[in-house]
Amino acid sequence: MTQRMLFIGYCLFAIIISYIPFIGLPFTYLATIFHEMSHALTVLMTGGQVVEFSLAIDGSGHVLSRGGSRFLIAISGYLGVSIWAALLFQAGTRNTLARMTIGALVAIFTMTLILWVNNVMTALILAAVTGLLVIMLVKTNAKLITYLSQFMAILVLFNAIKSPLYLIDGRAVGDGAMLASITLIPEIVWVVVWCVIGLSVLYYLYQSLNKQSQNIKSLNKEG
Repeated sequence: MTQRMLFIGYCLFAIIISYIPFIGLPFTYLATIFHEMSHALTVLMTGGQVVEFSLAIDGSGHVLSRGGSRFLIAISGYLGVSIWAALLFQAGTRNTLARMTIGALVAIFTMTLILWVNNVMTALILAAVTGLLVIMLVKTNAKLITYLSQFMAILVLFNAIKSPLYLIDGRAVGDGAMLASITLIPEIVWVVVWCVIGLSVLYYLYQSLNKQSQNIKSLNKEG
């Protein structure tokens, strides 16, 4: 099976899982964690302070903060999910890199739990997702962890493409509404921007597999 066929398989399986109750929930939580983590890191990088990191059982979440750039904080959530997904997918091209990346996520999530979480539900969700990542590190072999890393990345990326659409609900609440109030650019524009970014990342990852295959063929010929 070629890398591109495997990629298409990831995408099809991700679509199927997204419609199966409960099975896809851990990946929804992972995408939400990446979303809120992007907000939190942007708060810190723009001189603000994270007050609370919160997750809900339905897969939603929020970050409360003081200070920082409102514009960058608002735009970073959905954008960040696409970036995290791309990094996780690329890490999955090598066993050592995949293990290092999963280990780094375990460390980041653990620090988040210690520093910013102050409610039981968030603690349980974050601990459960972190535990699943630890199981990946401990129980999977070299080949399997690369497959799982890339598959998780695609699931998260599909969430990054789909989630902004939920903002089109007429309530004017959320990141898009905040950006609209700051920039006077309609919320729907920001929704389209985030969806296009997610689709562009998906296309980039697909194209990157072709380059990897060409590099492998070149090395084989030289050998």
